[in-house]
This record gives sequence, C-alpha cells and structure tokens, in this order.
Amino acid sequence: MASVITKKPCLKCDKGAGVTTCDGCQQTFCIKHIIEHRQELTGQLDNVGHEHDLFRQDLMHETSVHPLLVRIDEWERESITKIQVIAETARADLRLLLEQNKTQLKESMDKVTKEMQAGRELDDFTEIDLLRWTEELKHLRELLAAELHVRLIEDPSKSTSVPMIKISEEQGLNSSILRRHDIADYNREGIARVNELFRNFAGKLVLSEGGYVATCIGSYWDGSTVYGTRLYSSGQHEIRFRIDHKGSNDLFFGIKTTSDDLPVRTWTGTCSYGWWEVDQAIESVNGHRVHTDRGVRTGDEITLVLDCENRMIQFEHHRVNTVAHMLVDLRKCPFPWQILVTLRSNGDCVRIIQ
Repeated sequence: MASVITKKPCLKCDKGAGVTTCDGCQQTFCIKHIIEHRQELTGQLDNVGHEHDLFRQDLMHETSVHPLLVRIDEWERESITKIQVIAETARADLRLLLEQNKTQLKESMDKVTKEMQAGRELDDFTEIDLLRWTEELKHLRELLAAELHVRLIEDPSKSTSVPMIKISEEQGLNSSILRRHDIADYNREGIARVNELFRNFAGKLVLSEGGYVATCIGSYWDGSTVYGTRLYSSGQHEIRFRIDHKGSNDLFFGIKTTSDDLPVRTWTGTCSYGWWEVDQAIESVNGHRVHTDRGVRTGDEITLVLDCENRMIQFEHHRVNTVAHMLVDLRKCPFPWQILVTLRSNGDCVRIIQ
C-alpha cells in the first residue's frame, strides 16, 4: 500500500498546502502569505532602522554634562576664589608695610626739617648741627633707596594642594631711626589688634597723620565714607577708634565686601553691615534709620571686632559699656571684608588708635 504524505497547512490561511518554511520563525506559509510575511519583516526592519537613526542622532548631539564635570568646575572656581582672596590679603599687607615705612621716613624727615628751621630762625646752629643734619638726611636717603625687609613665605598650615602665601616682616633688620609697628598684637581673648590705616574714601574727606585720622569736610548729603587698607577673610580682628570730633549727625561703623564697588553713600550700599551709632543695627545698609539720643560723642572710643571664623561683627561703645553683635550673611557680604566709617557732619573726625 502506498504511504500518504502529510503537508503542513499555511500559518495564515490554514488552507491548502504550505509550500515553504521561514528559517527565522520556522513557520510554514503558502505562496501568497510568504510574500506578506516578508513584507511584515521588511516593515519591522524599517522600524529598527528608524530607532538606529534616532540613537545615532542622540549620540552625536549629546548635550548633558556629567555630574562629576560640574563638581570639578565648582571646585576650580572655589579654589581660584580662595587663592585670589589670599593673594589680595597679601597685597594689602605689603601695601600697608610700604605705607608705614614711607610715613615713618616722612616723620623722621619732618623732625630734621623743624630743627633746621628753628636753627635758622634763631640763628642758633654750629658746624656740629650741620654735620648731624647732613648725616641724618644721608641716612634717611639710604633707607628710602633700600629694599624694605619683608619676605614672602608659604603657610604650611593650610590643608590644600596649593601652598598658601602671606607677607611676613623680617625681624632684627630694622633701622635705629625708624620704629616699625607689628601687624597686630593680641588682647586677652586672643583677638588680634590690627594695625589699620584709612586709605580710599568716597565723598569729601581729608586723611592726615599717615592715614590714622579721617576728617569730613562736607555735609550730610555728601555721604563721606572712608575705608581701611586691610582685607579680612579669616581669624578675629579688633580695630579701635576714637571720636576726635562729632557733629549733629550719626556716625556709621561697619564692614563692606570688596567684591562690590565702593558706594558713594553708606545707606545706598547693598553689601555692607554695621551700626549707626550704638544700637541702630542695619543689615545691608538700606533699611529705615531710627534716630536715638544714645549715640557717640566727641571723645568716645569705639571698638569694632571682625570675627571671620563665626561670620560675625561686634560693636563696643566703651563709655556706655554697650556691646552689640551682628551675624553676616556671606551671600550678601562675602569675604574679604573691609572696614568702613561714614562721617556726615562738617568737621566730624575719627582716629584709628594703634
């Protein structure tokens, strides 16, 4: 008896005999449906090709930044800012030493000048005086031409891969005529008493006595403000003032950030902190001012403490034994800080006490 050959039906129509089998899915199709099956596969290939093209476009136009790259950029900016602050502090210290050296030379020269003028007016001098004046002037000229005895040292105490630098005055090399002042000494609380000077100012002011005294020669609306020479970004520092003369308007004592341009008037500044008199604490120096009878007078002494470590400043009025504290928002008033004093009456005079 002849054997019967069984053929698989078409997967699509289930009719007729399948004539071919797909190598991919291992299904059997008739002539009609094998063509449709291939067309479906072609459509799927087109979809895969479309996804391929989209991925290539995304790969070629990738704009997202890796989070670590963002952190590296932040570290770079923060490190540069810290280095710039330390460098500017070193510059300010060096300028202060240079200015003190020049001031002390001038004071020594003025002494010789007065002696010569008195000798001429009174006709009271001899060859000995002439020789002494000649030698003193020669020595002063040598000191003017000589290099200031300071050096640049690295500070190994800073925990950073970039060595920090600062200005240090060399000891044992000072002139017998000139008396150098230390940058700072310390009080019993360990706060550095800073050797400050007035330098830049806005408004109508006169600086005298080598930058230790500031005198207002304008009026209320001139908003005369004077600034210190030093920049502060670390540690605790104390500056003491005496009011040599005060008019009818309040005085301002405080700080500003050096990242802001010097304001012409204190109360229009946006990056300053401090006090109008003793109990009028004003943040950012743009609030409403409150008048009070408890202010400073001629002859009073004021101490301003800059506590950079705790981001705080302190105002002490010694006559009334009053102390006020103020926290500083570093977002508004970032380091480095600089002292500022505002005088608003003609004749107002403030002195830095060393």
